[in-house]
Amino acid sequence: MNTHLIELGDHLRDELRWLVFYRSYDPNLFSKGDAVFLDFSKVSFIIPYCLLGLLAYCKSAFRKTKVKVTLCNIPSYPTIYQYMERTDFFTIAANFVQVEGDYSEVYLWDRDYVPRKMYGIVEIGRNRIDSANKIAQTIDELTQRYDDILDFFASKHENGHLFFTILSEITANIPEHSRSKGYLLVQKYESQNKRTISTSVSIMDNGVGIRGRLEEQVTNGDRRPLKNVITDSDYLKYAFSEKGTRSGAGLNSVIRSLKEWDTHDTAILVVSGRGVMYKGQDSNKITFSDEQLFFRGTHTTIWFYGDIET
Repeated sequence: MNTHLIELGDHLRDELRWLVFYRSYDPNLFSKGDAVFLDFSKVSFIIPYCLLGLLAYCKSAFRKTKVKVTLCNIPSYPTIYQYMERTDFFTIAANFVQVEGDYSEVYLWDRDYVPRKMYGIVEIGRNRIDSANKIAQTIDELTQRYDDILDFFASKHENGHLFFTILSEITANIPEHSRSKGYLLVQKYESQNKRTISTSVSIMDNGVGIRGRLEEQVTNGDRRPLKNVITDSDYLKYAFSEKGTRSGAGLNSVIRSLKEWDTHDTAILVVSGRGVMYKGQDSNKITFSDEQLFFRGTHTTIWFYGDIET
């Protein structure tokens, strides 16, 4: 049994920093009985993708150690603890995470002032039939909850409705393909000068991953053997291509929608297995690469950007 005290530093403030952290502290290297402590003392900001990544990280660590991951020194100023509580992180992760310290006196955000579902993590079940109803309900709730986001993008883009097309597709992909429970978190940001708005749509699961699902389909005879598809990034590229789409929808519709929207106002990052797909803002180029480490399931984040007209 070993004790691992790991400083998170400021690796939760953007996607690429989180990947650096994951490379340095691979949860797959822990052993049964190990005690893992994550030190939040230097954490100053958390974005949705990294919060879901932290959820997946702790779940993977618990799967290896069979011991709950301990979160310690979580700041209440800046309001890191309040944000995590507001998203229901502690409730959702209760089976594999424990918090060190007494936060009973911490002033929590007023749930009437900040709408709960605006910041709450949405759980998507693994059962396909039940999840279909859950997804429809979730999308309907999000449509109402984020009507201000939709109204804003609709006024800026004639294709603003594609925001929810993309949201629906990546959400439905969990029960359809992952064989695992998934988590969705959407958040809107306004710049301090109130001139720009950005919206993050993040979703992750700990399932079989894109490669695992495609290999299952080939094995079951539901898909022809794939030619020249070898690495995890090859499987990612195939899944997001027209070849990987059999019914006109699927992950390729996400790429088509992003291109139809405005490639300079969007960014996307997908990590599945060892494969990474990335397109930054102000770029038309989508790159594919392979990591040395294995990321269980599929982790996706999409950013939408826009200027607020005055």
